[in-house]
Amino acid sequence: MKILFITATRIGDAVISTGILRHLVEKNQGAAITIACGPHAASLFAAVPGLKDVIVLRKKVAGIHWLYLWAKVVNTRWDLVVDLRRSLIPYFLSADSRLRLGPDNRKLHRVEFLSSILALDPPSAPKIWTSTIHQDRATDLVAQGVGIIAVAPVAARAEKTWPIRRFVELINCLIASDGMFPGAHIIAVGAEEDRKQLAQFTGEIDGSYTNLIGCDDLLTVYAVLSQANLVITNDSGLGHLSAAAQRPTVVLFGPTDPQLYRPWGDCVVVSRAPLTKQGRLMNNLAVIDVQNAVSSILKSGV
Repeated sequence: MKILFITATRIGDAVISTGILRHLVEKNQGAAITIACGPHAASLFAAVPGLKDVIVLRKKVAGIHWLYLWAKVVNTRWDLVVDLRRSLIPYFLSADSRLRLGPDNRKLHRVEFLSSILALDPPSAPKIWTSTIHQDRATDLVAQGVGIIAVAPVAARAEKTWPIRRFVELINCLIASDGMFPGAHIIAVGAEEDRKQLAQFTGEIDGSYTNLIGCDDLLTVYAVLSQANLVITNDSGLGHLSAAAQRPTVVLFGPTDPQLYRPWGDCVVVSRAPLTKQGRLMNNLAVIDVQNAVSSILKSGV
């Protein structure tokens, strides 16, 4: 069986889409799966069972990237094409079955919305597959025998980013001798373009740390997060990775609606900026509010 799975560009959206991929893998044992996605998300799918190919779609003017994808897949007879991007590609391929995501539904969480393409009830939770290679890389990067807090202090957009100085204050409180994680080792996670802000963060924390900056291998990042005792992140793809790893996760939200976009699972607590006349500004989210969220996830026993 040959399956073409067309999914997201952004990391968070790609993680959410793995719930659908999980169902396809489990229900079609032995299928050969080709995945089309954006460049930032491509490494996320490297260990998917039955993976035949990952086609990287780099956005081009006038939608030329869709012609590129069509040229790559048109000569294959597909048993199933699943398109989460609402492109016209499925209609121009030879396929026994085609599934294309319908109109957006702003009342459903994205996991529930994507699951509607297969009429799944309950919805299919995200699933990340790794190999021993990624686990070994993570073991080499993570300090053993100590508590570990992974922190992703930078988001893709400024309005979704909590001030770095508050991340520093929070972490120093948590790892102090009388804090909730005394002496914990910090893993600072971010993209290459976040290097300056991450350097400010690590330069001001009081404990030991490892910089995981610019690591393009998302499965290694996932394996590192899987070893953390706590993950604290802005509203970003790293929060979705942490939730998929079922680690205690605190996600900081501002203008984005967590009812629609929060990482999926019971291991997640959201701390959201209060609503003011100016909107939900991350500057208005206090350190004590995030500390309370950390306390809440610890008390939950996740």
